[in-house]
Amino acid sequence: MAGDGDSEFTARERLALGGAALSALIVELDWLAVSVALPQIADDLRRTPTDLQWVITAFMLGFGGLLPVAGWVTDAFGRRRTTIYAIELFMVSSLVCAMAEDLVWLTVGRALQGAAGGFAVPGAVAMTAGAFSGLKRDRGLAIVLASASGGAALAPFVSGLLVQLFGWRSIFLVNFPLGLAAIALVYWCVRPSNNPETAARRPPLRSGLCVTTGAVALTVLADRGSTWGWASAPAIVCGLCGVGLLVAFVVLERDASRAMHGPEVYGDRPLRALTGAGAASMTGFTIVSTFFILYLQEVQGYSAFFAGCVFLGLSVPNALSAYAAGRVPSPGPAYLMVSAALATAAVGVAGLTVGSSTALSVLALAVSGVGIGLSGGLTNVLTQQRVRAEQAGAVSGLALAVKALTAAVALSLAATVLESLGGGGRQASSDQGAIEVVLGAAAAIMLCWALLFLRRAIPVARHGVPPIAAARRR
Repeated sequence: MAGDGDSEFTARERLALGGAALSALIVELDWLAVSVALPQIADDLRRTPTDLQWVITAFMLGFGGLLPVAGWVTDAFGRRRTTIYAIELFMVSSLVCAMAEDLVWLTVGRALQGAAGGFAVPGAVAMTAGAFSGLKRDRGLAIVLASASGGAALAPFVSGLLVQLFGWRSIFLVNFPLGLAAIALVYWCVRPSNNPETAARRPPLRSGLCVTTGAVALTVLADRGSTWGWASAPAIVCGLCGVGLLVAFVVLERDASRAMHGPEVYGDRPLRALTGAGAASMTGFTIVSTFFILYLQEVQGYSAFFAGCVFLGLSVPNALSAYAAGRVPSPGPAYLMVSAALATAAVGVAGLTVGSSTALSVLALAVSGVGIGLSGGLTNVLTQQRVRAEQAGAVSGLALAVKALTAAVALSLAATVLESLGGGGRQASSDQGAIEVVLGAAAAIMLCWALLFLRRAIPVARHGVPPIAAARRR
């Protein structure tokens, strides 16, 4: 990719953007592709659909857990090289998933997929952010992020079609032609790059290990707490380990000589607010994508393909809104729009609990898609605007890690709530009331964050926000 130049992309730049967008799309497409296939996978592996939430959670833990380290690797050893290797690993792990014969095998394959995705997505974002500036940078990021959001939202539809025609294993095999196309475009159209200053620093392995294992411990607690008993010894140990490891991460990051990111990143209040709002958006999207699709199949009795078609009501508005996020004129209005978008998403998700009409569901999904796509896209774009180009990979990795790990813990907790309210087993996945409680909780989370973020957005809209570099000099 070339520099900024004029406002129009050259042919080579368009192909490079296509490679970056396809790299992100593959990961996001396969992230939730299994949502529609859960009942079929459960039947084939002789498990209940709620047991299979680990198929999604394992991906998110692998994805989010390695993102902090992946940001350092992306900046230190090159965006192009990291992205290509990550897509290759993603293809191999997809084959592992396609050959799975039991839940453990499939879960391990999904964790490997998530780990590969944790390198591919920051690489794609950093390739774009580091190659352009100004308007072209925002437009390029909008294209890549819209592809990622569209891939995630289209996953249930594509998965439903593949499951209906070829069975659930096909949702993993389709990654091969897409992966080869992404590798070819990135290899031929993206120029190599690396940051010697970052490469000279010690790899943040201890910090990465702490945040990953801490999130895993809390996810296990959320999943098994009701079975063990929340006051039981295993639950207490698991909780203490999770919290202790996250505290250790904070302590390690206070040492500037060994930290993954400088104090200007952790101390930037707008950046923290954007990351929290993005986490709320991703949590809402993950819960809706998992449990409302389960509702369509297990409660409404829809086929995998028809459930995927209904979910287009969310996917199309989500992708279009994520793309539109890159065209917001200035940070002031954009910060206010984040809060409004989260509130819109909350209203849409709450609408999914009102009735069982398909038309009403599609309308509520559309409202949710607009809010989730716009809030997620804006938080990503505004985050990239606050950092220098050479920090793009690291900060993108940190923000995505927080979002993915938060959503993973929330998904595991939601599955536990569903099983508790629905009586466990197969009947929990078909309990309409229990699913509506879970969806209502997701709506409440997004609404609360909309109100919290508004406190940050109003001052920004009135007075503007200093760049992160200025905050560092103070």
